[in-house]
Amino acid sequence: MDWKTIAAARINAGKDAAVRIDLAAGKVDYDATRIKMHREVREITGDEEIARAFLIHRLVEELGYKADLIEVERPYEAGRPKIIVPRIDTILKDASGAAFFFIEIKAPDKFESDKAYIDGQLFKLSGLHEAETGKDIRYLVYYTVEERGGEIFDKAIVIDRHKYRTFQEWLDAGEPPAGNCLTPKYNKPKKETLVKKGKRDLAQTFTIDEIRALAANLHDVLWGGGSTGDTEVFSALVNIILAKIQDEYDTRDGQEYGFQVIQHGDDLERPDELFARINVLYRRALSQQLNKRGDLSDQWVVNKEKFPLPKVVYTVGQIEKYSFVDGKNSLNGKDILGDFFEQIQREGFKQTKGQFFTPITVTRFMLYAMELDSLAVRLLNEELRLPYLIDPSCGSATFLIEAMKVITDAVKRRRRAELHTNRSVADRFDELLMPDHREHKWAREYLYGIEHNFDLATASKVNMILHGDGSSNIFQKDGLKPFRFYDKPSGPNILNIAHPKPEYADKEANEQFDAIATNPPFSVSLDDETKRFLEGEFLFGRKKNSENLFVERWWQLLKAGGRLAAVLPESIFDTTENKYIRLFLFRFFKVVAVVSLPQVAFEPYTQTKTSLLFARKKSAAELAQWDRRWKELSKEWSALSTRIENYRKVFVDGAAQSRYPSIKADTEDDARANLARFLQAKLTPEEAALPIKELLESKAALIDEALLVDTDTGDVFGRVNVSWVFSRVATELDHRIFIAEARQVGYKRTKRGERPQPNDLFDLEVAPEKIEVAEVKQAYEDEADRLDKDTVSLAAKAKALEGREKELGKTAERERLEARAEAAKEQAAEVRAEFTRVLEQIERCYDAKGALLKALRPRDDADLLAAFNLPRMARWRSEAILVREERHRTILDFMRKEKLWD
Repeated sequence: MDWKTIAAARINAGKDAAVRIDLAAGKVDYDATRIKMHREVREITGDEEIARAFLIHRLVEELGYKADLIEVERPYEAGRPKIIVPRIDTILKDASGAAFFFIEIKAPDKFESDKAYIDGQLFKLSGLHEAETGKDIRYLVYYTVEERGGEIFDKAIVIDRHKYRTFQEWLDAGEPPAGNCLTPKYNKPKKETLVKKGKRDLAQTFTIDEIRALAANLHDVLWGGGSTGDTEVFSALVNIILAKIQDEYDTRDGQEYGFQVIQHGDDLERPDELFARINVLYRRALSQQLNKRGDLSDQWVVNKEKFPLPKVVYTVGQIEKYSFVDGKNSLNGKDILGDFFEQIQREGFKQTKGQFFTPITVTRFMLYAMELDSLAVRLLNEELRLPYLIDPSCGSATFLIEAMKVITDAVKRRRRAELHTNRSVADRFDELLMPDHREHKWAREYLYGIEHNFDLATASKVNMILHGDGSSNIFQKDGLKPFRFYDKPSGPNILNIAHPKPEYADKEANEQFDAIATNPPFSVSLDDETKRFLEGEFLFGRKKNSENLFVERWWQLLKAGGRLAAVLPESIFDTTENKYIRLFLFRFFKVVAVVSLPQVAFEPYTQTKTSLLFARKKSAAELAQWDRRWKELSKEWSALSTRIENYRKVFVDGAAQSRYPSIKADTEDDARANLARFLQAKLTPEEAALPIKELLESKAALIDEALLVDTDTGDVFGRVNVSWVFSRVATELDHRIFIAEARQVGYKRTKRGERPQPNDLFDLEVAPEKIEVAEVKQAYEDEADRLDKDTVSLAAKAKALEGREKELGKTAERERLEARAEAAKEQAAEVRAEFTRVLEQIERCYDAKGALLKALRPRDDADLLAAFNLPRMARWRSEAILVREERHRTILDFMRKEKLWD
């Protein structure tokens, strides 16, 4: 039963009959013999009218106020010449005739988004009322209703008009409410205390629109004025949210929540009292949520100089009622609280050099290109588990969040039919992914992140929790530390496992993870503590190049066969100074794909040209095979280089051949053959016919180049010419590498915003795999019916003005009403015509059960896509990445076609 039905039943059960309501007929009847109606109200023109009917019923029937002290739709005049200005929805007066409650009413789904109008609709209008009546208003009330557990309650912001004469005064104080519900007998409003499992508990069900409006309000207030940097405000808000999350973990049944603005007697607590309590929660969260150690007494939830206490009061007051841990967070696959965090992060965190987020388009492509969805299905079927995935430089957890979504969506929805039907798989599925509103809880065991920046690490933790993972493994440390440093107070932890690897110079590796998706920091300075351990932990630790050290760290983390997807600067793939890390990659990994991104991919935050690397960690046998051939070919190079040098001494410089045992028995033909092998190039007939001296002299530059020893890689790859040895090893152990260049990636970003662009990486489904035709039909019918009612209502109002042409302005008003009625009629016809076209496409492309026909799964039918791109079809439009099995078009299509990870 929805809130409107519950409210109507309660209204109509009242004995006083100050108001009656008929939802089916769309009618409301106020007792105009007692209630002062400043204009006739008989029709339910929107949810706001139902909320008002409930309010008046509650005032009269439940709180004991007299109906004849209530006014509805009172207008005010101001200006020269006088004009009608907006009306106040409802007034409750006291015996003296002064307004006790001056009330602006909102529909429940507009309560958050319309808070911006509190100034004009309450504060400014109250000034007009007081000037007109000569009497002060006691309380301003911003009101709606909310349903909790099948009952309807007040949802209000009550403002003390005596204390706050202007909106700015109230705003500067942190928007403190005098109460959040209405009280009987003209008593001072009260703020109901939030109690776990009590009468007023945290809200666990809320709409996406409500949460988006909350994020917008927080942004407007907290980021308004510009006195504090955007990122500082973002970090303060994240810290406050972390404290709230900790409070939800700590609070026992029947206990008051600590994260709320508390009322003592008739007064709210002082801001410094609230600040002290939130600080206690925050420090506990640092220990329990971020695995911080040591004395935390100098840690503060916010810097009071940059984030003043009134803003703390405001922020707590805005978010205190919502459950950020147990909220129904994944309704129909939509992460409501996750979207909330992404919205405030997108609008509040200013990205800088070395501290910017991987665009979602690139992130999602990488995860699907590494076939994380397929890996998850296979592991659940074969090993009754999901992939262990880590990002050792996780930023604000973008890769972890998107990996969470990809795995849950694949296993629970899109590829569920591929799961085995035996009991063990079914039971494990339930353990990991049920119930629905906690479908991401598996992530607490399988997803790990490391982030050195404190603010981003905190944001990562909050981000993961708000996306519904419960408690993730986020470590606020440098991602290059020895594994023993990654400890936490409780719970399983596979990150601090390590063992020496003989093939890795007996340095330690972790080897616990199935997959890594990451974007390492490019060319950033490492802290002194991390530098102390580098040479003992990494083969190339002395080089101290951040992104290259992370390449080694990835190998250390992955299991044999583990999958890697990483953003890297293109300099790694082609510059001489990065030759050593390319050798490391080819020795320890099987590179399966490289996708070059356009310059715009990370603009305007960096101009660095990047590519995406996809690789699989070699098995012990594959690595041994590589090492064996490297050793053999290194010996061959050494032997040949000695011979070639000796040939030059003998045939060019004139030394006696007998002095050099390695070539003592060689003929000139032997010398030609060995030279060709050394230069790895077949001699042309003309070159083969040259005297050996001339041949050696003509090839002098090439010989000198092949004789060069790479000294900076000698400790790892031997004192050889690594290019020579590598070219031979790579030729013999050759495999295909998928290479592609993306010229467009779906967006172009500037500091002013983001513009959509074509996308070479992947397509979106747009048309969903399944559709509920009845839902679509009902939505269109509801909109058309509403427009029909508007047409009738507007036409009736216009007709009521007939014969009043002599009254000032009535002719113009009637014409406006008639025009609006005609427009509503035309729009209703347009809605019905559009539905006819949409239904035609659905019936053509979907079967009787609402499943998309197989022939249309590549989503290349223009008429089908056009139907789902209509604004009214946004609710059903699929934003999922399209994985084509045929008629391949995008880079992702062709990568998955190649079965690169098999």
